[in-house]
Amino acid sequence: MVAFHNGMKILYIANARMPTEKAHGLTIAKSCESFARAGADVSLVLPRRYTHLKGDMFSAYSLERVFNVVRLPVVDVMHYSENRAAYFFYAPTFYASVLLYVLFRSRSSIIYTRDPRLIALSWLRFKVVYECHHVFDKRKSFFVGCRRAYRIVTISLALKNTFVQQGFDERSILVAPSGVDLSTFDIQMPKVEARRALDLPGYARIAIYTGNFTTMGADKGITDIVNSLKHIPNMVFVGAGGNQQDIARYQALAREKGVEKQVLLFGHRTQAELALFQKAADVLLMPFPDMPHYRNNMSPVKMFEYMASGTPIIASDLPTIREVLNEENAYIVPPGDPQKLAQAIARVFEEPAIAQAKATRAHHEVSAYSWRQRAERVLSFIRT
Repeated sequence: MVAFHNGMKILYIANARMPTEKAHGLTIAKSCESFARAGADVSLVLPRRYTHLKGDMFSAYSLERVFNVVRLPVVDVMHYSENRAAYFFYAPTFYASVLLYVLFRSRSSIIYTRDPRLIALSWLRFKVVYECHHVFDKRKSFFVGCRRAYRIVTISLALKNTFVQQGFDERSILVAPSGVDLSTFDIQMPKVEARRALDLPGYARIAIYTGNFTTMGADKGITDIVNSLKHIPNMVFVGAGGNQQDIARYQALAREKGVEKQVLLFGHRTQAELALFQKAADVLLMPFPDMPHYRNNMSPVKMFEYMASGTPIIASDLPTIREVLNEENAYIVPPGDPQKLAQAIARVFEEPAIAQAKATRAHHEVSAYSWRQRAERVLSFIRT
């Protein structure tokens, strides 16, 4: 524990179904664990919603039991349907529960949230720290609301610059990209052993992508990966972490392109299992398309997991990626170009010494992005 953080009470309020197979669940959970490990008294406040994932919060995300979990009563119609109408019926019950809960909490507590609506709790004399992951469509009202935040944490420099352009004091904004649990992903395991554990081809050339295959229904580069395979017929592509709908979607695309024998797709996997997939790879892929969300907002958790694995990385040339990766620690390719992606994959095998040097550099640099380092920076920022 870090002494100067002791006594800080954090209520991390998240309007989220947890545990969840989606990346935001992991980042919320790891943030709470890391804040608590850094000495803060943390309570994660959630709606009491149904989740199909087995196990409690701590077992689902392999967490230390160092923070509290509070589940507030809601009308969980989202269990039956996640359409817009269901959300608008459910949401008022969550916010009403939050209001009743915080009314009886000490105003010395810090409210930490990714939900801009909860910045309104500042009217009750709470200091609200808003962690921003994207700018909402109603930009004017969004920025007006954000001005009441005590501090703002953004996951990319591009997002911070957006706030500064709107007249926010840059001293009130911290850039804190997503983090990685090095104890999970920086593991010492030979590639052949990882492949044996996962029942993957022992001597094939394997490119791997881990994590959700889509974000809010939008492709995350799997289409380009599948389309690249016709240029590299001796390559096997393995995707791990998709839901059944997305797996069916990309299996159909592989059949359409005539590369189905080169494609192996797996569903949701634990963090420890994803670490094995990353160690089993010859090369790790994240060829995100050039879309506003990927260009301006994201800080993909998989990027730091990939770096920790010590495996060569190929990533899209986007500003948010460039904040961390470059030609010294990865192969950077134009987004939306399957042929250039295939050429970069081929280069990994043509120049193994260079590829490994890039991977080694990424592995060295990832220590600055551990969840622990991130928590320390955020807590110090809140203190100032």
